[in-house]
Amino acid sequence: MTGASGEFPAEIDPQDAFQLFSHELRLEILFALWEAPEYALAFSEIQDAVDERDSGKFTYHLEQLTEQFVKEIEGRYVLQYAGHRVIDAIQSGVFHTSPTVSPVEAPGACTRCGTTPLFEYDEHLATVSCPDCETKRIEYPFDPGGFQGRSIEEAIETFDRRTTYKWRLASSGVCFVCAGRVSVTYTQTAADIETNDRYRTFFAADHPALFHLSCQNCSFYSYIPVGIRLLDNPVVGGQLATSGLDTTDQFLWEFPFVTDGECVTVQSRDPWEVTVEAPTPNGKLAVTLDADATVQSVTLEP
Repeated sequence: MTGASGEFPAEIDPQDAFQLFSHELRLEILFALWEAPEYALAFSEIQDAVDERDSGKFTYHLEQLTEQFVKEIEGRYVLQYAGHRVIDAIQSGVFHTSPTVSPVEAPGACTRCGTTPLFEYDEHLATVSCPDCETKRIEYPFDPGGFQGRSIEEAIETFDRRTTYKWRLASSGVCFVCAGRVSVTYTQTAADIETNDRYRTFFAADHPALFHLSCQNCSFYSYIPVGIRLLDNPVVGGQLATSGLDTTDQFLWEFPFVTDGECVTVQSRDPWEVTVEAPTPNGKLAVTLDADATVQSVTLEP
């Protein structure tokens, strides 16, 4: 293992790792271990679970997985972290399913008119919009696994919690996909993002400033509202609570400082300095972010 600034030596080439699963028997072995108590089975138990009578063939494919995805420990084969991650990717549903949810009522209220918003889902994209304002309040990718074993109401709440978590983590510089370093920079207009697939009709296209997130290690990239930083700062959270706004009992689309561009003011672009205003029952909280997306100042205005 090298230092933080170096590269980690690979025990197996990433492309070779994916080619390992070109044979369905290897995935069946991983699933058998995943479904087993303590994620471990003896050789014969795995063979029975995958129903492969050819011992030579079974042994060959099990050996291809051993060490990196499966490890033999005291006579049993145990699913390793890498094996769990393969299962995780499959169970997310993004590779083999894409359900559609017709518009249904979502909890909360539109920040502009108070109307009950609608939730819909198509092509891995979840959207919360206002039927009266005819505006999108929030829109972001959501894995089909989020609907598994949940009512639609539970799935909507899961989308809210998961999106909030992702935005907070990534805007702080940590990739939620691979744990790599995320570059957090500002972009000033929707013109910067019109050529990027899902952002052509982006819900925050009218915001004067957005965060451009880009992982330095994997393919993750995103554009999100700068107001999300208010939910990730304990000082701001305390000030909001003191001013009568409890951020723990509202949905992401109920925060004007996240959804509404008029709450965002660009003070400077060289270097970047952005002020986000959060309306509260006891006044307006003005939070200034510096070029590093760090809270610079917090002021409560009447």
